[in-house]
Amino acid sequence: MNMNVRQASRKDGSMALWCRSVGNQPTASLEAHFNLWRIAGDREFKGKGGRVVRDFLEIGVMLSNPLSVDQINIFLPTAVTLEDIEDCSARLADPSVAQGIFNEPLECTKVLRPARVDLKTPEGMFCRVHEFMRDDRAIDSSQLGIAHESGGTVLSIMRSAVESVCSNSKDGERAYFRLRVFLSPSNSHFIRVISPGDKSFQSGSDEIEYIDFRFNELRTLPVPVEQRMNADEGSVKVPVTLIAFLTAFPINSDLAASSITWHKNRLLEAMPWSDYVDSGVPDGMVVYHWRRKAEPGKPLLDFSSFVKLQTRRTGRRTVTVYLLVAFLFGLAGNVVASGLTSFVAYLYQ
Repeated sequence: MNMNVRQASRKDGSMALWCRSVGNQPTASLEAHFNLWRIAGDREFKGKGGRVVRDFLEIGVMLSNPLSVDQINIFLPTAVTLEDIEDCSARLADPSVAQGIFNEPLECTKVLRPARVDLKTPEGMFCRVHEFMRDDRAIDSSQLGIAHESGGTVLSIMRSAVESVCSNSKDGERAYFRLRVFLSPSNSHFIRVISPGDKSFQSGSDEIEYIDFRFNELRTLPVPVEQRMNADEGSVKVPVTLIAFLTAFPINSDLAASSITWHKNRLLEAMPWSDYVDSGVPDGMVVYHWRRKAEPGKPLLDFSSFVKLQTRRTGRRTVTVYLLVAFLFGLAGNVVASGLTSFVAYLYQ
C-alpha cells in the first residue's frame, strides 16, 4: 500500500500492541484489555471536589511466561504525555475493583518489595499486578518509555518492569500491567461527536457520538510503526489469545448501532466505581463489553468495533441559548416589520 495513503488514513488509525522476546525462554502469550470511559459525555456532571472530568482509556496486558518478554510496546494513534498516564495497580488492590474487572473471586495482597499486587483465587495465584516506579509526578522512564511517532505515541513497558513483577515468581504465574491514559477534550481520536447544525434553534437536539476502535489493523497503521513491529518481533511473535474491549458511557446515551454483537452489558454499580476515578463518575452509567477469544493454535491478528451512540442534549444552557436565539429572531422580526411599515407609509404619503 502506498505510504501516503496509509499516512492519510492516520486520523482513523489503529492501536497496536506487540512484544520483543527473549530468545532462550518459553514463548509467552498475552491477553489485551481495553476500557474506554466516556465520563465527559454527561455534560451536567461535575467532578468531586471541583476535579476536572476527563474521558480515559485503560490498557491492560496479561502475560503468560512473562520472563520471555524483553519489552511490551503499545502504539496509540494520538499524542499523549507521561503526565497523561496513570498506573492502575493501586486501584487493583481493592478486591471489589479487582473482582469487577476480572469477574473472579479474588483476594488482593499488596507486596512492598518489589512493589506489586498479588491477586489470588481459591485455587491459587491468578496474576501478579506490577506497580510502576514513580519519578516526581509521572511513571519512571526506566520502567515506562514514551516516544512520539507518526503522529501518535509509543508506550514501552521495559524489561526492568517485567523482572520486577516476576521477582521470585513460580512457573505458570502470570504478570499484569494496567495503564490509564487520560484524553483531553481536544483529543477526539477515540470519540467523535457530530452535533446537528440547527441545535441552537431547538430546546433539545439529538447528538451523534461514535467510537471507531481498531486494534492491530495493519492497513490503518502508519508504515513506520508496522516496520518497527516487524523488526521487534522478528521470528518470535507473542500470540494474542484474547482481546476484550469495554466502553462505559452515561445512561442518557443510547446505543444506536454496533458493528459486532456485544458479549454482555450492564448498568454500572455505584460502588466501587464512584471512587475508581478521582473525579467520580455520573450516576447511572452503562457498560458494554465486546471480546474475541482465539481458537486453539490460531492467535488473534486484529480486532475492530464501531459503536454509534445517540444522545439527547438539553438542559439549562441549551434552553437558555434557544430562548436567546428565539428572542433575537423575534426582535429582528419586529424591527424588520416596523421598518417595512414605515417604508410603506412613506410610499403612500
